[in-house]
Amino acid sequence: MSEISEFYRDGYPRILFFSSSHCAPCNLVEKMLNKINVSMFGKKLKIEKIDVKNSYKLVQKYKITSTPTLIIATKKLAVNIQEDEIIDAILYGFINSVKI
Repeated sequence: MSEISEFYRDGYPRILFFSSSHCAPCNLVEKMLNKINVSMFGKKLKIEKIDVKNSYKLVQKYKITSTPTLIIATKKLAVNIQEDEIIDAILYGFINSVKI
C-alpha cells in the first residue's frame, strides 16, 4: 500500500469496504459498520463501498482476494470480520492521524 495520506480524508480514516452483491457475509459487515458509525462518532465516517466486480483496478491495487474486505486507514480486515476488530481499526486510524 502506498502513501499514508491516501488512507485519510479530511482528517478522518478512510473506510474502503470491498464487497459483492452475492456475498451474504458482506451484508453483516455493512450492518456492523453502520451501527458502529452511528453509535461511536458524532460525524459519520464516509464508507466507500466498492463492488469487486466493477472495480478491477482497485481490487488489484489493494490486493483483494476475498469478500468482505475492509481497509480502515492502514489496517486490512478480511473474511470473518468481527465488530471489535472494526472498532479497533477505526480507533487505530484516528490515533495514527494525530500529528505530534
